[in-house]
Amino acid sequence: MGDSVVAVLTYRTWADGHADGHFRSGQAIVKRLVDDVEVESVTVVDPFRNWLRTLAPHPDLDGCFPPGVARRLTRPGRWSRGDPVGPDMLPAYRRLERRIRRTAPPGSVLVACHPVLAAVADPAAWRDVVYFGWDDWATEDDGLFAAAGGAIRWSYDEMARRDVNVITVSRTIADRIGAGRSTVVPNGVDVSQLDDDTPAPDWFRALEGPVALWVGSLERRVDTAALAACARELGREWTIVLVGPVADPGVVDELAPLDNVVVRGWHPRGEVLAMIRASRVCLLPHVRSPLTEAMSPLKLYEYLAAGRPTVSTDLPPVRGVSDRVLLVPPGGPYAPAVRAASEMPEPSAEELDAFRAEHDWSARYERFKTAVLSG
Repeated sequence: MGDSVVAVLTYRTWADGHADGHFRSGQAIVKRLVDDVEVESVTVVDPFRNWLRTLAPHPDLDGCFPPGVARRLTRPGRWSRGDPVGPDMLPAYRRLERRIRRTAPPGSVLVACHPVLAAVADPAAWRDVVYFGWDDWATEDDGLFAAAGGAIRWSYDEMARRDVNVITVSRTIADRIGAGRSTVVPNGVDVSQLDDDTPAPDWFRALEGPVALWVGSLERRVDTAALAACARELGREWTIVLVGPVADPGVVDELAPLDNVVVRGWHPRGEVLAMIRASRVCLLPHVRSPLTEAMSPLKLYEYLAAGRPTVSTDLPPVRGVSDRVLLVPPGGPYAPAVRAASEMPEPSAEELDAFRAEHDWSARYERFKTAVLSG
């Protein structure tokens, strides 16, 4: 009998990932699992949603699995409209695990992207139980997991007790879980998307002078004080551009009044990649917190794979990734590092190719696959 894997997504559905090219954490790895013809059977399970939403047609899903192999997408539903929180979370995910188990091929490996699902899964019913996580959800103070109460920390203790096979983007997360079995698979980049010929938007191309760019959700983990000080010190010669969905309007309120700061919302991925390529320097100004100390910044690899020097807050997961990253201590000045980064020579074609090969999602997937199937 060949390998069989059941991968249960969290946050975003397969349709969400299919719509944007599966470039995000978690989805990128699961997409490569689906495409791997050496794995005999793969079942992808969407995050469970209200039944009315699961019954709605999804035309974008047609043809999203490779033909000729055992591939299946399931979309479990629930009666409640919102995600289970607090005390309701454990029984809800126990019921979900039993439903998934009933239709899983015998001898399957369960890959759960939700920590509570990994913690409640019956280890005797699966060849192995794997938790695949890309943030320390126990430290999140907003978003889906913030309302979980103590369920996430409980799930960490339970995963350690049950010897769940843990795959995370940083050693810090595995250590906080206390995992006896763990593998670190940092975030990566889809090299095939980098040379998209979509032009940058007109407003971006109209900017004069060098641009320092941040790409990502505008939320509390962004160090707005550091960005504001950087903008004032750089002056009108530079433009700081922030592109991404606005999760916290306070970020916009603090930065928008500055003359040389441009805050824009969501843009199509091709335009985002074009802006990265056209920027002089890219930015990763995160506040230091338990959440950011454990992350693996997806945007960092995209910046560097596009050949852009990057100025980042000094955080453990950022250290040692590339000599083209200049680190700023939390609370330190960004402007001198931005100027220094702007004077870096362009990487050679050989250097860029080597970085891309090392950090492409395909290379990340091989390490993930080994951990899942031989764990």
